[in-house]
Amino acid sequence: MALGNVLYLLTATVLLSTIGLATCSNENSKFLVNSRLEVNVKSLLSEICGTNSSLLSIGVKSLSNEYSDRTVENLCGNETTEVLLWIPVGNFGNLAELGSFSRYLGKGAGDEDFAEYCSYDVTTKSCATDSGVVEGSILLLAEKFPERYELRDLVYKKWRNSTHLGTPILAYATLKNREPAYKYVDQDISYLADTRIEYVLPSTVTHGVKLSMFRGKTETYKLVAGEIYYSRIFKTINAIRYMSPYSTINITVVGSEGRDYREFRAKLVTVYTDEEGYGWSKSLSSIEAAVIETKLTETHVEYAVPVNLYDSQSPVLPIINEGNGIGDKQQAPAKSIVAKPENIHIHISELDIGQAYPGFRSVAIGAAVLFFSVLGVAIIDIIRRVIANRRAKRLHLGKYSRT
Repeated sequence: MALGNVLYLLTATVLLSTIGLATCSNENSKFLVNSRLEVNVKSLLSEICGTNSSLLSIGVKSLSNEYSDRTVENLCGNETTEVLLWIPVGNFGNLAELGSFSRYLGKGAGDEDFAEYCSYDVTTKSCATDSGVVEGSILLLAEKFPERYELRDLVYKKWRNSTHLGTPILAYATLKNREPAYKYVDQDISYLADTRIEYVLPSTVTHGVKLSMFRGKTETYKLVAGEIYYSRIFKTINAIRYMSPYSTINITVVGSEGRDYREFRAKLVTVYTDEEGYGWSKSLSSIEAAVIETKLTETHVEYAVPVNLYDSQSPVLPIINEGNGIGDKQQAPAKSIVAKPENIHIHISELDIGQAYPGFRSVAIGAAVLFFSVLGVAIIDIIRRVIANRRAKRLHLGKYSRT
């Protein structure tokens, strides 16, 4: 974290030395002429974020088209560490048409160390404090939001907190055996598999900014900071069943849904656009965060009781007249076809004890190895003593000697 602060201060120094001289053809570059980068953001917030401060209701100008102006109170509540700049009020032109607030946070452009914060009125074009109106040039506080974040070099902790959420029903289907020669009937059933991923990032990360998650050099997810990522794909499961002729079985596809909470540390790369005259584009910092992933951990098929395709009578079957060798179609006897009562397989998914107690399996294996090692040593010692006693008895040694 200290390295990130040092890099930030170095880039800020370069920016301060070049930002006044930078000329850019971009339309928004005019805002940055003679602007000053606020390096000590925490010190600024401690001065303007008091509970009794009269500055909380006034606005802070946004330099990004995607984000509107916000109040000082909102700036303090989000603990922002974005780029804050003091920009001459004249760079904005007619601020009454550009801004969404009637008053903005400003200060005098004179002695920077002792400048008093004031409330700039866009209609009267004056900046007032409790003691009066500030004379001379006025600087307004503005903020520059990042273009996107990049999350790289993720290192997960060994602990994984897993929760079994339930068994949602994913799909329904029916198996039908219409032919007497068929024994097994199978069918592919499609169902939707949803996955939800949420990255719980530090409060200094601005919500709503694009977030790219990398594994190595490969971008795996494109997310939005502070929002849940939804993934939905179709999957197929095969249902196969031994069935009696002219029978049908209803099928239910059931899934087991689980949620994993994993903590990690990573490198957060904050990417800024340099189209407005910035001499730098990236800021690197180390963060500790967590990821919550909710997905299907298993799917299976459950079969209902087999039933007849025909309620009371069998279908019309051909009957051979053996006397003349001519096959005549006659009505079969009126009797019900009873489906064979097959065994019903119902899969019951239980919570894996290794999920509730991570590392339980390793502890159990270690305890078993230790137990059998001690048992083996004890057995070997008993065998050794028996052999030694028999040898001493045969040679009349020790307690078996004649003297």
